[in-house]
Amino acid sequence: MIHINNKLIKISLTFSLISFFFITVFAEPSDSLQNINRPPKATIYIIQNYIGVFSKNDFYNNDHFIGRLGSSEVLKYECNEGKQLIWCSFGKRSFIELDVRQGETYIIYTILKYGPWKNSVELNVADSDSYSKLYKKIQKRNPVVMSENTINEVDRKNKKIISNVLATYYNEKINVIKQVSKDTLISPPLLKKETSLYNDIVIDYTTVDFPSSKNSISLSGFGGIFSNPSMTQSLNISTSLNNLTREGLYRISRKNLFFKQNYLVSSMVIDFISILPIPLTSGWMHEEFHRAVLAKHGIGSYNDMNDFPITKTLINVSHISDKDLIRLKSESPQDMVRLSEAGIEGQYLMSNNINKEAFFSNTKSISLTPLYTNLNSMLYVLLCSKKSFADSETDVENKAESSNIAKRDAVGLDFLSYTYDLFRPNEPYMNRGTHPSGVGINRYIKLSQLTQQEKSYLLGQGCLQLINLLNPISVMMTSFNLGTEKDGTVTRGNLYFNHWLTSFGYDISTTGLLQYHAENYAFTLHNFVNRNCWMPGLEAETYKYLIGKKTMKNPISINVRAMLWLQPDNLLFNDNKVQPGGMFETKAYIPLSKLIQPYISLTAKTRGWVAGNVYQEANISSSFGLRASF
Repeated sequence: MIHINNKLIKISLTFSLISFFFITVFAEPSDSLQNINRPPKATIYIIQNYIGVFSKNDFYNNDHFIGRLGSSEVLKYECNEGKQLIWCSFGKRSFIELDVRQGETYIIYTILKYGPWKNSVELNVADSDSYSKLYKKIQKRNPVVMSENTINEVDRKNKKIISNVLATYYNEKINVIKQVSKDTLISPPLLKKETSLYNDIVIDYTTVDFPSSKNSISLSGFGGIFSNPSMTQSLNISTSLNNLTREGLYRISRKNLFFKQNYLVSSMVIDFISILPIPLTSGWMHEEFHRAVLAKHGIGSYNDMNDFPITKTLINVSHISDKDLIRLKSESPQDMVRLSEAGIEGQYLMSNNINKEAFFSNTKSISLTPLYTNLNSMLYVLLCSKKSFADSETDVENKAESSNIAKRDAVGLDFLSYTYDLFRPNEPYMNRGTHPSGVGINRYIKLSQLTQQEKSYLLGQGCLQLINLLNPISVMMTSFNLGTEKDGTVTRGNLYFNHWLTSFGYDISTTGLLQYHAENYAFTLHNFVNRNCWMPGLEAETYKYLIGKKTMKNPISINVRAMLWLQPDNLLFNDNKVQPGGMFETKAYIPLSKLIQPYISLTAKTRGWVAGNVYQEANISSSFGLRASF
């Protein structure tokens, strides 16, 4: 069962609507809808391609100041189609004449020239040999933005100087580095469309995931692959939907002035929709993670999120028999606990995947879905420790479902059943008693049924959930520059924290992300805790590592992940002994084309709990899927 927090929805919606109204009403007339269909402009990047302690340089287009750059900084300038005269005021003035086309992207770079008495800056246009390297540098830097007031002030202050410089230029044509026409400049691969600044929209679908897909087929026939998705399948579906809306909206905002002006508000509205109880969102995936645990044990179920329960705050995983739950508790008390916590496990995993992709791709797009999702999950755990909410909601659900067993959720409020079964692994499921209607077992646990020790534990876990908010990426601080390497690449990093509920207690993890020489790495330190033991774990991952990037036309992209850990011997809360374990996972993408990349993955693990892996026992899994990039 998932709880959709009404207060969070109201706050998010109210903030989005107020922001949208304010920006729309008070926008300047020049930014109104009438300007949306303007033809696309040409884009000129100017990059200071040297490092030094020199004063900043002023750049002009004809008689108009366009920006001021220090060493290694980048200026993005958009202009209309036609002839442009770009020049720099530093030292012995340098000029470039460009005849630009709309929608095209140009790169001008500077070279510092040393003179016996005075230094100067030379302007150059990127050619086919230098374009790619410069373009990569540009993508990793935030362009300098000059305010309109500053631009106007420099134009006014330097009006006489600008007039004299241009008079001399037109009379003598001095220091013209290059006169570039449309015919000589615009030819691939020298220039690229502005769309190359976008990140790919990635749609990832795992077609089959063995042995989970085998269980799904056993329950529902071949269609079970779709109606009973594995944890990996539902996670990829919801993450892909987020990527589609995130990057798609960003592309629209770059072409449409109205959405560009209101981009943040538009992102908030789209992400607000993602926390509503509708299919394929994070809430839907929450329920599918519950169902994956049930399917593993041959238990059929139904995700009520598929019925679009927009007005409900509690949504069930239904159509489960009491007999199956009796068997589950008897056969695997570990998975009985996992069943209750699996929902938010999936949501935190989705948030991390979205944030990791944002970091490694260095996207300029925005998604508040991880923040909204983490807030909702955190509040759900905290609310379960509040008697006025927990017991009253349980009574309401029991009364509404009455004697209809098929309508009942698998566990009720997730974290009450989680705590109850965590502390009572050996208690038979039948001991829950009879349902208030007199029909079936009383599945839902009330807060009043927990001991004081159990209540304190649940409250403590709710407070620890605040750790999940320690994630800079979720609040649009995607990465931090750690330095520039000799080859010009920027080393970037970030850090975030998680609190996970597990089948034996909890895990507090710290994850560091690193992009070094354009290679992607993630490192995680785990702190597993049950009632009696603290147990460490280590995890390392390479992300989108390219094999054959220097020798193959289409290199193979792979992900490799390895884990080592100590966890309780029987994966139970009361265990005193621990055992070592580990996991190795790899995924390889076959580069058939840029658009479609089939992939195959292999995972081998010992006994142990791993977020997103439904198997707590030793297991070997493999999957096959398709990734489409647009």
